[in-house]
Amino acid sequence: MPFVVLMLSFASSCIDGYKDDWEWTSSVKNVTLGSPAADNITVIFSADGTKQTIKWALVQGAGGYQVSVYNNDDPEHPVVIGEENEIVDGITVDRPATEDSRYKVVIKALGNIKNNNKEAETPTEKLYNNMLPVTAFIPNNTNLTDYFTTNPIPDSIAELCYELEAGGNYTMTGNISQRRTPVTFRSGSKINHAKITVTDGSFVNGGTGLKFKFINMDYANFTGAATNAVILMDANFPTDGLTTTSYFVVPTTSPISLQSCKITGLPYYLFFDNSKKYGIGTLLIKDCTIGQNTNTFAAAEIRFGAGMLKDFTMVNSTIYNEQAPSNSSNRFMQISAGNVSSVKPTIETWANGSMTITNCTFYKAGKTAQSFNTNGAMGQTTDKVNIQKNIFVDCYENGRIISRFRRGTTSAIFTGGQNTQFYDGLTFLATGQDITADVNYFTSDPQLTYLGNGEFTMTGTDQIAARTGDPRWLPAQ
Repeated sequence: MPFVVLMLSFASSCIDGYKDDWEWTSSVKNVTLGSPAADNITVIFSADGTKQTIKWALVQGAGGYQVSVYNNDDPEHPVVIGEENEIVDGITVDRPATEDSRYKVVIKALGNIKNNNKEAETPTEKLYNNMLPVTAFIPNNTNLTDYFTTNPIPDSIAELCYELEAGGNYTMTGNISQRRTPVTFRSGSKINHAKITVTDGSFVNGGTGLKFKFINMDYANFTGAATNAVILMDANFPTDGLTTTSYFVVPTTSPISLQSCKITGLPYYLFFDNSKKYGIGTLLIKDCTIGQNTNTFAAAEIRFGAGMLKDFTMVNSTIYNEQAPSNSSNRFMQISAGNVSSVKPTIETWANGSMTITNCTFYKAGKTAQSFNTNGAMGQTTDKVNIQKNIFVDCYENGRIISRFRRGTTSAIFTGGQNTQFYDGLTFLATGQDITADVNYFTSDPQLTYLGNGEFTMTGTDQIAARTGDPRWLPAQ
């Protein structure tokens, strides 16, 4: 045994000594290199979607690589991410990432003086994205109601994606039913949205996830009944899969959402549960402008007549009404009865509800109506209500907007501040309960001006300094 140990020790010392004097050199010499092939470039996005790792195949004889990564949502104006033309001594780089984005990476193999290798004559470009794969492309100038009558959305557990042509024009003349197949409807471009002219009908959801992304919807010539909604839960309520309390649950992992959409001329509901006991886990409005054009609609824009909502988030968005005065019963949201503990789902825990409304602008929406009305939702001691950095101009009840979101109580965990209420040319300090319900509020005129077609300007000094309201109406920093 000692002899074996001695021999191993001797071998180890010989290897270490050789390693100190050894340097690997490529056998590739005196050539013009080629850049890594696009098929040999791979991209992995992190689980939370905030980072991307780009890796490429080794080019023998290269002295490094020149790498640039771009956001390519607007191919005419790509935006560099990180260092442009970064010199990389390796075969991988990391960059930040954002959801639902298109990208381009440009990689060029650099020369190696020692081996007399010249850099590649051209770089390799690879286009990629982190978007849901497309199930079907719907051509421009299509009546979507006719399309889905001929091509019904199939039954599927996996989420399907229907993509509209960038800048395309579409019509909708009746209901489109997804039943219980999770679906994303999106434009082919974040920059150049597809437009749907809706004259009748709703997107009918049978109890599953539904997403709209980068789409404009025009309801100016809508002739349908007042029971219609942009998103309408199916009146054919399921009889299977119900909880012990008779709710049909759409889990938080299958959100119903509007992202980067523009809605104009909406006469009726944005969302309506059809007064059925659907338990919606997540309802999200992000980066949207939603314009009503009514003074007769006497219901809430988001209405749960029998169902329940666990988590609601609205961020970086604008709600407005082109007609004044609006109806005194046109609330922003109504949840009729119960709370998240009433639902009792078996697929996930509903211990608390949450309502988050941040960096949003409200203009002439539901003037004199309650902002939020419920007999139990968002009022448990474990519920969370977060109303911050919003601007309300001639909306809802004078001086009672925040307290209504809090249900007039202090039961739920509340986070507020830097909200602005401007009502008939006065701040809410003159009246109302929000003086004690909110904190660190602004008392100055936000100087919000409606320009038409869902566009605003804002010049209020306090609001600009604190970057409050919908960010699209703020000047660039």
